[in-house]
Amino acid sequence: MKKKFLSVLLSAAMVVSLCACGSKTTAETSENASTEEEGTTTSETTATTQTASTGLKGHFSIYHFHEEDGSGTSKAFWDAAKKFQEANPDVQIDYIFADANNYQEKLTTYMAGDELADVWLTKGDMLPTFADGGLIQSADQYISKDTDWSSQYVDGAFTDSTYDDKQWGVPFQMQANCVGVYNQAIFEECGIDEWPETWTELLADCEKIKAAGYTPIGMGNKDQWLAESAVFNTYAYKYVDQDWFNSLANNQGAKFTDEKFVKALDGFQNIAQYFNSDMNSIDQDEMYSLYYNKKCAMFFNGAWSIGTMIANCPEEILESTHVGLMPAVEGEAGTKFDTAAGAGWNYVINSKLQGDDLTACLAFLKAVTTGEYADDALSQGFISAAKTTDACDMSSLDPLFSEYYELAATMNNNSIFDCVLPAEVGSGVLYADTQQLISNSMTAEEMAADCQSAMEANYER
Repeated sequence: MKKKFLSVLLSAAMVVSLCACGSKTTAETSENASTEEEGTTTSETTATTQTASTGLKGHFSIYHFHEEDGSGTSKAFWDAAKKFQEANPDVQIDYIFADANNYQEKLTTYMAGDELADVWLTKGDMLPTFADGGLIQSADQYISKDTDWSSQYVDGAFTDSTYDDKQWGVPFQMQANCVGVYNQAIFEECGIDEWPETWTELLADCEKIKAAGYTPIGMGNKDQWLAESAVFNTYAYKYVDQDWFNSLANNQGAKFTDEKFVKALDGFQNIAQYFNSDMNSIDQDEMYSLYYNKKCAMFFNGAWSIGTMIANCPEEILESTHVGLMPAVEGEAGTKFDTAAGAGWNYVINSKLQGDDLTACLAFLKAVTTGEYADDALSQGFISAAKTTDACDMSSLDPLFSEYYELAATMNNNSIFDCVLPAEVGSGVLYADTQQLISNSMTAEEMAADCQSAMEANYER
């Protein structure tokens, strides 16, 4: 299916999902940079350490959501970026930052004003807009010519950046969009011995936790993406499978109104009774605070939350924190291993970038997605899209991340809805309707019909 997008989308505000989601901080650019307003001013950065030049020269800008005091891939990005600049003092890079919650809204504004950076991060659902509009150039034409670069990525790394048989983006991560994070001490206090294996066990555990005065499951869906992308998407795969999703995405028969998908919506609406009552009024960071302060016993979120826990969780709580796979639903085809996962976000290159500026940009993207970057990301509690090097010390991994790393190896990765489906469906109707679903403002049947209507309108374009 060749997806087309309405021009109105370019000026619409859409919220971010997947691993764009680290702890929210004040906007920052790199060393020696200054900003007048968050994410809106381009700041020039030059190397602060004098080193021998590699011969690279050029000037390019990059729009991103990597926080300098963040964790996981954000820290690994800045480590790699600073090393690159120290080694290449004749390359000038303008870093343009926006925090995760505002990133995509600003991106659409830049696009509408023809002010796109030379490099920016985007999800797969917007590739058709950029590619069909001639705004980006495919990355694979360059990566494929550099075997040292291309050979470093793991299998499936380019799935979310592929459109019309071209790989448009450069991936920097590979992660699960959903993992269960729980406080073992609270579980034990409530008479729960271990993480549930089945959905029936999870519901029973939630009743015990609620009776003890805790919120069973934390949820911070103010920005709409978390409930759908990080939780429901994986829950849906307990009912549907990858073949069903492929059929839906390609208009080959599957529909949102199919009985098994409606059952998934109904089941998710039911579990929402165990979320905090202000689930649609607080964001991801406030959800973390519920967990840090022992107000909730567990939460479901993407793998990025592991690095956040390691970096920010109070030591007493962190020592009792463990992770688990979303339980299977008895009687349904999906297993606990079926998880929405992938690269999600990718760097894309402006079609106008050429010459020395392009050469320098490509060298930079290689440095911030492969090699030492992969080792550093892993040490920070994040799995990159590249293979780790022989120098990577696995024994030094944080215990919580080691738990996740073992779980990740067992997962059956499935497509992330909002990274593949058209933006007006995946990041639009699905997000908005899921928020209404969990607040009981919409029935499962109504949401299914609404999503199918949006999908059929897209097919017609």
